[in-house]
Amino acid sequence: MSNLYVYLIRSRNKDNKDIPSFKERAKTILEYRENEDKVIEVFKDFATKGLPGEQTRLYRSVNSRNEEKIREKLIIRLLRDKPSMTQLNRTLASVAQQVQNRDESKWLFDFDVDNEEKVEGFIDDIYFYSELDNHELHKTPHGYAIVVPHGFDTRELMEKWKDYDITLKKDELLFLDMITNE
Repeated sequence: MSNLYVYLIRSRNKDNKDIPSFKERAKTILEYRENEDKVIEVFKDFATKGLPGEQTRLYRSVNSRNEEKIREKLIIRLLRDKPSMTQLNRTLASVAQQVQNRDESKWLFDFDVDNEEKVEGFIDDIYFYSELDNHELHKTPHGYAIVVPHGFDTRELMEKWKDYDITLKKDELLFLDMITNE
């Protein structure tokens, strides 16, 4: 398994609807986890180039990416689509993000309830319904992200928690940070 991840730096319309003349911006980076500090510097630089008050978010793929699969699919895409040389980074990122090019099968529960007691109850239920014994918990702007090492039958879990804003994401991006440009 590689330690290669897709990072997304993005200023979203949803976060910046009150900023006059705002235009959505994004940058995708494929980088090894041990070089995440370099990605954070790019993130900070990207954010400072935004409009005053603009919010910029940083995300990382939940699952690491498989270098061999990416290399093969990239070569095929380059030969088939013949993208402009200025589009090579975008093409590489697009190939890397494809589900079939992941190295892991972690799942992310987007728990949009900002309540520590509720999220702990949800995690207890994950263990009850899945028999998993570990997870990662990350704070997000609207609640929490719970990452589990692999999939399981979620029907009973999601039925029990249907009255809450919880979304299961099978190969998505994990929120890492947000900067507001002053």
